[in-house]
Amino acid sequence: MRLFIAVDLPNELREQLAQVQRELEPLTRTARWVAPASIHITLKFLGEVPEKQLEAIHTALTGLTWKAFTITVRGVGFFPGNRSPRVFWAGMEAPTMQSLAEALDTRLEPLGFETEKRAFRPHITLARARNSTIDSSLGTAASRYVERAFGSFTVDRIYLFQSVLKPSGAVYHRLKEYVL
Repeated sequence: MRLFIAVDLPNELREQLAQVQRELEPLTRTARWVAPASIHITLKFLGEVPEKQLEAIHTALTGLTWKAFTITVRGVGFFPGNRSPRVFWAGMEAPTMQSLAEALDTRLEPLGFETEKRAFRPHITLARARNSTIDSSLGTAASRYVERAFGSFTVDRIYLFQSVLKPSGAVYHRLKEYVL
């Protein structure tokens, strides 16, 4: 099973981000767009996990206590940067989200999951490069959204998702919900 832990988005915010995708999609053929229904905020990617380990993951996440927090989604950008963009994302202000990601690392490390080597950078992936990079036409067109405020919402739960890879793209299924 391919698993990850994530924050799901409210439908109103998902629709605003989908509108940006619809406006920009015709401008490039080098980007593979995330289906609007699949837009989320990944906290921890677990990768391929044997189904027998699912109960241990559930136990580790069930004991997590965290105070609900607010996320403000604002602006767009590219990883690793505008020069050779591979990922087009929406940004956010989420002061305690990095600490939550670190807490998940700490809880899951005893189960054999490696802690993240890179700093946690909260974002919402909207598109990925089809091959090596996304062409510069998307960067130019996306500049009008750099300062756009898409909205805020309260995070009071996280989810364990299964990712099923299909030729048309990944399909995500919620397996468990954890109230913070």
